Amino acid sequence: MMFDTASITRFFGLIVALLTYFGINVPEDIVEGLVSLVVAVLAVYAAWKDNDITKKAVENKKLLKELEESEK
Repeated sequence: MMFDTASITRFFGLIVALLTYFGINVPEDIVEGLVSLVVAVLAVYAAWKDNDITKKAVENKKLLKELEESEK
């Protein structure tokens, strides 16, 4: 099940609002660390999805290129 970016952002905004409402203060260094971790994970994920890293992906790219050339 995939969620869009807006839904995820609203969910985390709700979590922060609830924590603030109940008087739970999260130290700034923990927030900074979590944000840094999320950015790092998303960067690795984007690099993984955007590049043909696995052997199967490289083979599929070659096959697609051959099919495109044969159509010309």
